[in-house]
Order: sequence, then C-alpha cells, then structure tokens
Amino acid sequence: MGTYFLDTSAIVKRYVPAEQGHVWITALCHPAHGHKLFISQAALVETVATICRKAREQSITMAQRDRLIGTFRQDSQDSYSIMLVTTGTYTSAGDLCRTHRLRAYDAVQLASALDLREEALADELAAPIFVCADIDLSNGATAEGIGVENPNNYR
Repeated sequence: MGTYFLDTSAIVKRYVPAEQGHVWITALCHPAHGHKLFISQAALVETVATICRKAREQSITMAQRDRLIGTFRQDSQDSYSIMLVTTGTYTSAGDLCRTHRLRAYDAVQLASALDLREEALADELAAPIFVCADIDLSNGATAEGIGVENPNNYR
C-alpha cells in the first residue's frame, strides 16, 4: 500500500483505454491495492478539458466523452483525496516556474504534490510518489526530490 499523487497526464490514462499506460494506471488505482490516491483540485478542470479535447480531435466520441467525465467525477468523490489549491499553492507554483520549465497548470500540480509531501513528512509518513507522463513536469518533480513513476513506461 502506497501513497500516490496523480497529475492530469496520469489521470486521463485511467479513463482512456487507448492511452499507453492505461493498464498500469488502472491496476494502480484498483481499490484492492489499498493505495491512497491524491489529485490536485486543479485536475478537476484540467482532466475534463483534456477529455473534451480528445472528443474535439475525434479520438473519442461525444458519448464516450460524457461517460468518461461522469466516471472521473464519480471517482473524484469516491477514489481520490483532493488537495485544495490555496493562495499559497499558487504562490509556490509561480516560484516553481522560475526554476523549472513548467506550464501554469503543471506548476500547480507540482506545488500540490509538494504540499502533500510536506503534510506526509510532518505526520512522519512516507512521501508520495508523483505519477506523471509529462517529461518537463517529471523532471521538475525529480529536481524537487519527489519520486516519480511515468505510466508511459508500462503497457
């Protein structure tokens, strides 16, 4: 049993079977494993936007889009613990942009994961593993001392 922080690039893989890493991330998220799964509050928007983009690009149908969004929103209530994005999180995210090559939402994702790590260390718990398929974001997380798993490394 472990603690994992999933960024949007990993979350989407759970819902879209054509994505590389789908089987691995689905297994990671299976309740039988008892893992603690965390996402950023920002992922509530970013994941839906990514699923909608896939429908616009016609890699999924509109019916699939709506089903996937519904499933994700249900899992957000049942399966994930959501890290709230605070003013402090945004400030930290901005600071991360100074040091790493990050887009705005990616910086918020990393800042949220760092907040979770600080909470875990304060409670003398193991630090979370950052699950991410974005190379720049993964590099930033590694530089910040967070363990990273890339779902693209699995089938």
